Amino acid sequence: MLRKNHPMHPMLMLLGLAALLGASQGRTDCYGSVNRIKTSGASCKTAKPEGLSYCGVSASEKIAERDLRAMNQYKTLIKKVGEKLCVEPALIAGIISRESHAGKALKNGWGDNGNGFGLMQVDRKSHKPVGQWNSETHLTQGTNILIMMIKTIQRKFPRWTKDQQLKGKVQA
Repeated sequence: MLRKNHPMHPMLMLLGLAALLGASQGRTDCYGSVNRIKTSGASCKTAKPEGLSYCGVSASEKIAERDLRAMNQYKTLIKKVGEKLCVEPALIAGIISRESHAGKALKNGWGDNGNGFGLMQVDRKSHKPVGQWNSETHLTQGTNILIMMIKTIQRKFPRWTKDQQLKGKVQA
């Protein structure tokens, strides 16, 4: 998510992750809702390295299903950060799934050949990573970077709805 060369839109159909996270207590849609965004699912380019011979929503759902067990251990942290920063926990979980497969793709917290840090893969070339790779501090940093990127889209396209602005960010 936070690396510039890694589009996130295929993971927005993570209905399984949304179900895992359940309803939030506070408001979490200040920047739009993944549940209201239509997407075609994982591209074939995304699905192939996952060992899938098919693309689209089915591929996204399969990838999410594979990450559910590992993601469960971060459920409380994801919800806490989402509620604190008014960002849908399902969006945070989707980014974590896409970027690090809920930590399964990381080596000592690092991915992307040592350039991406933590569950959300904060790009160390653009940001100084903070906290442990799987901590609330890290999730807060990653989510704040996401918010900053969404706000950039909001300034560029002020007439778009919040959902359109969110989709614009995750497809960038």
